[in-house]
Amino acid sequence: MAALQSIRSKGALLVGALGLALFAFIAEEFFRSLETTSNMDRNIVGEVYGEKLNIQDFQQMVDEQSEVAKMQMRMQGQDGTLNDQQTEQIREQVWQQFVQKSMIEHECDKLGLFVTDGEVQEALRQGDAQSLQMMTMFFRNQQTGRFDLQSLQDFMKNYNKTLAQAQQAQNAEAVEQIQMVKKLWDYTEKQLRDELLSNKFSMLFAMGFVSNPIAAKENFDERNIQKNIEIAALPYSAIDDKGIQVSDDDLKKAYDEFKDNFYSPVETRDIKLIDVNVVASASDRAELTKKVQGFQQQLQNGGDVANIVRSSNSAAQYSNLALSKQAFQGMPDVVAALDSMAVGSVKPTYYNAQDNTINTIKLIGKEEAPDSILYRQIASTKADPAERKAQADSILKALNAGASFAELAKKYGQPSDSVWISSNQYESFGMQEESTSYLSQLYKIGAHSAQVISNDQGAAVVQVLDRKKMVTKYNVAIVKCPLNFSKKTYEDELSRFNRFLAQNKDVASIEKNAAKSGYMVTDLPGYSPLQNVIASRIGGSGAKDCARWIFDEAKAGEVSKLYECGRNGDHLIVACVTATNDKGYLPWDNKQVKDFLTQVVKQQKKAEKAMAMAKNVKTVSDMQKLKGNVIATLTNQTMAGYPTVNGVNVPEPKLAGAIAKTAVNKFSGLVQGAGAVYVFKVTAQSKTADKFNAQAEMAQIAQMNGQRAYQATFNYLLLHNSNMKDRRYEF
Repeated sequence: MAALQSIRSKGALLVGALGLALFAFIAEEFFRSLETTSNMDRNIVGEVYGEKLNIQDFQQMVDEQSEVAKMQMRMQGQDGTLNDQQTEQIREQVWQQFVQKSMIEHECDKLGLFVTDGEVQEALRQGDAQSLQMMTMFFRNQQTGRFDLQSLQDFMKNYNKTLAQAQQAQNAEAVEQIQMVKKLWDYTEKQLRDELLSNKFSMLFAMGFVSNPIAAKENFDERNIQKNIEIAALPYSAIDDKGIQVSDDDLKKAYDEFKDNFYSPVETRDIKLIDVNVVASASDRAELTKKVQGFQQQLQNGGDVANIVRSSNSAAQYSNLALSKQAFQGMPDVVAALDSMAVGSVKPTYYNAQDNTINTIKLIGKEEAPDSILYRQIASTKADPAERKAQADSILKALNAGASFAELAKKYGQPSDSVWISSNQYESFGMQEESTSYLSQLYKIGAHSAQVISNDQGAAVVQVLDRKKMVTKYNVAIVKCPLNFSKKTYEDELSRFNRFLAQNKDVASIEKNAAKSGYMVTDLPGYSPLQNVIASRIGGSGAKDCARWIFDEAKAGEVSKLYECGRNGDHLIVACVTATNDKGYLPWDNKQVKDFLTQVVKQQKKAEKAMAMAKNVKTVSDMQKLKGNVIATLTNQTMAGYPTVNGVNVPEPKLAGAIAKTAVNKFSGLVQGAGAVYVFKVTAQSKTADKFNAQAEMAQIAQMNGQRAYQATFNYLLLHNSNMKDRRYEF
């Protein structure tokens, strides 16, 4: 009882203590939640309509599309390696797909639009969806030429079994191809759903637009009524800027007219950039030239070609195989030299500016060979090389004695199908000796003939059924050495740039003295993550660090440190931030906006002055009396295109409308265009032979208007409604 009484007497204190403990617990969980959310936000690449894309998903999509791109390259006979620029293009493509998908899904959710499994199956049965086109090369309906669903279903049903058989047979090439096709289908399936939803939304949007017979006739006439005119113009460029005064009130008035042009959905920065591209010095070039001349001498002396090319670190590895000209398409300098060289000759060392390389070439052989071959083969199944060769000889002997190829193949558990192989499927540089030996022997077999082809890896009886399109092929050794800067050259350039920055530490002095020191300052107003050219064009980790500084740390008037960057470590950059701009409309006195508005107002005032100067002009001859006029003749002019007069060089929509309304042998009166004041006379009119079809024209107008409205709506929603965030520069 005493204890209970003691608790009762201190009840308020106990409740307070419990309250504090509970608050501490809740606060701890709250801050832990905030920390978790913050960590998650740091992994977000971007956001559209609240749909967030984290770095893991973004990178996975980049990896998927990169694999698809590599597959396409390998199918075209390339090595399937992406350079940094191609990877950056894929990153941009993935981002644009995410933005479009998020936008469309947001609108479709409001409309109740979605793609059903039945619609996906129907698209697969039809086989004409754009996203299915790549799969057609694997699953093709021979009658329609379209994607074949049954072939896909058979492949998926037997996938594990087929893959296991290829693995058991230790056929690495077949395993890779089977897995590649499966990955390609997984990617295509996701793309198909996105395509169907996008098509459904755009179709619904387009159905809201119709036309009428009157608009149809006008649309037809715009394209098919042609006029010849004599025209005179007084260009605004002929009016001196000195007489044009632009006030702040003029700029504010123009700002109201063009305000929508100055909206940004994200924060932007106005920056000035110095980008130093480090290149090889004269001594670097002389040293590499001497080195390549040494390889030239070795080729002339008849040394081992493969070893010479390998030791030169040539950008084009040697394949001991005759290749068609299409294999050298990426090296125009080599293509240009091939037909002028005699077999056995060596081209003297030369510099090629197109790819910045020092080169020498030896033409080892030249022959006429088929571009494509239809063949089939039966591989020996023996493990011992001698037994393998003997078995292959036995198969060839039986075949020459009249045995059925199909029966022989069946006997050895192999298919007897024939396949076409063409040059673009295999031609590449640096092929392994086994591959070049096999292909070289294959292409020497005559049509309707068979031969044993053997090497250390195996032996097979190969029968050639057909040969098509004889072309000239070349066995060429190419020493192509990139002219790179040396370590000394780079360090000299770095030291020189650092000295300049030490003497010029603020934006004003950098801009004032850059040209004197041989540096160019580039203005990048309105710089945003949406056009992050530093990271996308220059590249390298240093460029990303610079972008992070610009968007996350820099204040107006600050100068960055020197960043060493470039995909090849060949750029030195410094950024100066002159202004930071919030999301939304830029103010009228923003430098970028003010410069634009000043040009607009000047053009408007020049137009008013030109109209006043030409107020008494009635004819082309009258306009010729004014100083600065230009005269021209336009033939077959239609309203469908905007005419451009030489000497003005500005497309003129108003002029097109005036031409359409003016009858033959009549003068137009003054037309105030975008670049000049015009007067003209229509001298002739004709019509094309096209026949008017009201229904077709109405459908065309509706489709055209729908597409324009769709794009305009999409752009408006993206800018104003999507609350888009782009943080790719952080990753």
